Amino acid sequence: MSTWIWASRKIEREVLSKCSEHSLRVSSVAEGLISLLKALVEERIDEIASIFNEVIVAERRADESKRSLIYDLSKATLLPLDRDYIMRLVLRLDDVADYSKAAARRLLIATKVGAHFDKEFTSKLLDMAFKLREAMTLVDQALKEVTRNPQKTLGMADKIERIEEEVDDIRTAVLEYVFLKCDEKGPKWCALAKEIVDEIENAVDRCEEVADMIRYICVSLTS
Repeated sequence: MSTWIWASRKIEREVLSKCSEHSLRVSSVAEGLISLLKALVEERIDEIASIFNEVIVAERRADESKRSLIYDLSKATLLPLDRDYIMRLVLRLDDVADYSKAAARRLLIATKVGAHFDKEFTSKLLDMAFKLREAMTLVDQALKEVTRNPQKTLGMADKIERIEEEVDDIRTAVLEYVFLKCDEKGPKWCALAKEIVDEIENAVDRCEEVADMIRYICVSLTS
């Protein structure tokens, strides 16, 4: 039995190494969102479509690594609960990519339908996106450290949770701005603006859920 557990832990470490690679691909999608927001802030509107295409490519690469990981998990000899938590981690990371792409898509739509987002609003969105980058950087680092230094990794998970709380506060302030501008800007602007705010927040929320999965893995590795 002890030999089986040792083998399971070895496989778990190998899978987690691939999770780290997948996390980097997800981070690339979030980086694409930041690039798109920067272009809006700097009024480089003619670059928006090409930047969005880069987001699409990055998200497809993340999808490829997700599918590969799921296939590996289907074959891996892991403790059932460990398999479940790693699977949930992979899917939550996939959600980060999906929400980042969705926010980028709506920004593209806004430029196409004439829902002009002023610099004050896009700067606030960029603040949220920078927090998403910060959270994903910690996720990347945590997945690299989880098998080597579980205690250090737990500290990273705590930082991700604090970032999520900070983003909740930013979201509240941004939504106040959105609702104050709704009558002036019109329903099209208002609907798109709120959706983008919510999607960036949802991406950060999923980072916190990934942090919870990492916490479980830390505890299981030290038990």
